[in-house]
Amino acid sequence: MEEKFDEIEMKVKELIEGILKPKAKGVEIKKESTIADLGGDSLSALSILSALEQEFNISIPDEEIIDISNFSGAVKVVKKHVKDYK
Repeated sequence: MEEKFDEIEMKVKELIEGILKPKAKGVEIKKESTIADLGGDSLSALSILSALEQEFNISIPDEEIIDISNFSGAVKVVKKHVKDYK
């Protein structure tokens, strides 16, 4: 069964796909996916962090960087900092 993603989840998914290209490795992003599951590493996580900050015009504090080690954590951090998310 295909998972449903809201608007922010879709954008985060697109950003991660653009950086890690998991489909090329035969991997699909799921809400519980970690960066490692998708073939990424700590450098990939920094690239994702930068892309999230740019795309959503937010600043993610250093203490929250660990939270973007998985898809759902990255979405949660973005939603916390995006003011107009409902």
